[in-house]
Amino acid sequence: MTADAPYARSGPHPLHAILLGFPITLFSANLVTDVTYLRTEEIQWTNFSAWLNAGGMVFAGLVLLWALVSLFLGLASADRLRRLIYAGVVALMCIVGLINAFQHSRDGWSSVGTVGLLLSIVTVILAFAAGVIVHTRIFSREVVR
Repeated sequence: MTADAPYARSGPHPLHAILLGFPITLFSANLVTDVTYLRTEEIQWTNFSAWLNAGGMVFAGLVLLWALVSLFLGLASADRLRRLIYAGVVALMCIVGLINAFQHSRDGWSSVGTVGLLLSIVTVILAFAAGVIVHTRIFSREVVR
């Protein structure tokens, strides 16, 4: 054990963690505005949802780019399974978020509905799963000596 081992970074790069916080927050707010729209039928909530989803997609794209670069640079590392699963979850989050953006861009009263709400729920679950994967040691194969 080296002298600086306690100071070794075990989590993601701080900038990566900050970038991942934006899709988690924006997609969660998107879900809240979808539920609010379905309860009030005030059309302005669909505009909020569309903009929150668009913002989440911008940052999700940056997170996906970072995850793919990290995956390809760390193919020889011991935690490549965790990096692969993380990149897959982030890619799936981006795909579902894009489909959700297409759903929210529909005209008028049909923009959210059941399909839009379900897509928002799945996107939030995937965003939280990405956060859990990147901030914990889940899916890593560390051997204690």
